[in-house]
Amino acid sequence: MSDHTSTGSIEFNNFLKGGYEKDIVTTIFGPSGSGKTNFCLLAAVKVAESGKKVLLIDTEGGIAVERIRQLSNNSDQVLENMVFFQPLNFVQQQEVFDKVREIVNNVSEIGMIVVDSISMLYRLELGVSESIFETNGSLARQIALLVEIARSKKIPVIITNQVYADFAKKDNVKMVGGDLLKYGSKCLLELIREDDVRQVFLRKHRYVGCGEGFKFNIINSGIEKVE
Repeated sequence: MSDHTSTGSIEFNNFLKGGYEKDIVTTIFGPSGSGKTNFCLLAAVKVAESGKKVLLIDTEGGIAVERIRQLSNNSDQVLENMVFFQPLNFVQQQEVFDKVREIVNNVSEIGMIVVDSISMLYRLELGVSESIFETNGSLARQIALLVEIARSKKIPVIITNQVYADFAKKDNVKMVGGDLLKYGSKCLLELIREDDVRQVFLRKHRYVGCGEGFKFNIINSGIEKVE
């Protein structure tokens, strides 16, 4: 049995030396419009086409059924194998994670978990919460749960994360959630968009050299590498 799950792109599989690792959390981070959701859906469609279930936690309303249909030649089967959750606030997000724990403990054919994104409702909660400590603690528990599921069940977990500008530092683009996401994720992929040019860079991996990347375009069938 392979230790990897296809990314949905041959070129991206080659870039990651096989695809997404099954027993870890992979975080894809970058600004809005950089392609994070497309990377998630590419892999999710591939898993669903294989007959396994995909759990998709959509906190941003950014996962479009029309895009899923565009990415698959058998979209009806793919949609049947996808279970959607759409929490509207951070408390509901925690409740969804509790449901995910129950599902993976009782259903054997779960092939992937996607969280798009881990940080939107967290950021909104920070703006109204009376206890930042409790909010950060809840996020830490959610990430710990994803790490536990990936390691114990060998289910690849793909999450997206937002970024913010830290103008006090030279390298001023930072992930929301900081060290919680950095240490919880064994693979970090950064997407960058400058005008119409998109790039992906490997920032953390267990055995593939970091710092490498490539330019890509988003097309109807997924992504294509730009030389």
